Amino acid sequence: MIVCYGKFRMLTRRFAWGVLTVVLLTGCNTMRQIAGLPVQAEPSIDLRSAEGRWLLIKNPRFGDVPSEPEYIWVEEDKVPTTLTTLIRGQSAIIASPEIVARYGTPPGGGKVSPRQQMPYPASTQPARQPPNRAAVAPGNSASAASAPAPVAPTRGFVVYVDTTRIVVDLSAVDGLQVGSLISLRRDRIPIVHPVTGELLGELDEEVGTARIVELRDKFSVAEIQAVTSGSQIQVKDRVVQK
Repeated sequence: MIVCYGKFRMLTRRFAWGVLTVVLLTGCNTMRQIAGLPVQAEPSIDLRSAEGRWLLIKNPRFGDVPSEPEYIWVEEDKVPTTLTTLIRGQSAIIASPEIVARYGTPPGGGKVSPRQQMPYPASTQPARQPPNRAAVAPGNSASAASAPAPVAPTRGFVVYVDTTRIVVDLSAVDGLQVGSLISLRRDRIPIVHPVTGELLGELDEEVGTARIVELRDKFSVAEIQAVTSGSQIQVKDRVVQK
């Protein structure tokens, strides 16, 4: 009986030491402090928003590739590294709020990054204005606010640019003739209301002139006559007959 009891106590001690060893090795910080062992740090989890944020930046390929736009949308954590960003930082290629207002929303309806410094939408800061009673005739229930917004033009643009010639999407049905002189203009300065953020309009400038030399059913070919210093005729430039 004495021998069996001694073996039982030995097994009990071994079991207790085994449990204590497992607790110390598996990370119980309280027991590790008592035993004088270093405390294990809690694992950290980097939570990221599932919703992407977008930045409108200056296209590094603009000017090198004729078909590339001047500005492009990128995710805010994927801004490319260029010589400009290395010297002046990423903010140097981020588009201004006026440019963003002209380019519209990010792809897929994503949200604009706060780094874009966009003004709050007009709907979040409604301005109280007295009703214009003089503008509403008696018996007319329709208000000026219900009038349809003007539709942006879909014709009257440069659609192709060559070395000395261009192609525009206007033809004889639009009043063009062989020999007609056209002005090529570009919207460069969007006018944005500083309080509401509403795009009020744009100031354009002439980037060049051209003369119609050939008329087709749906387009016309023109020879470039002059180009404004420091400018370059591009696809999407607007066409206005002089």
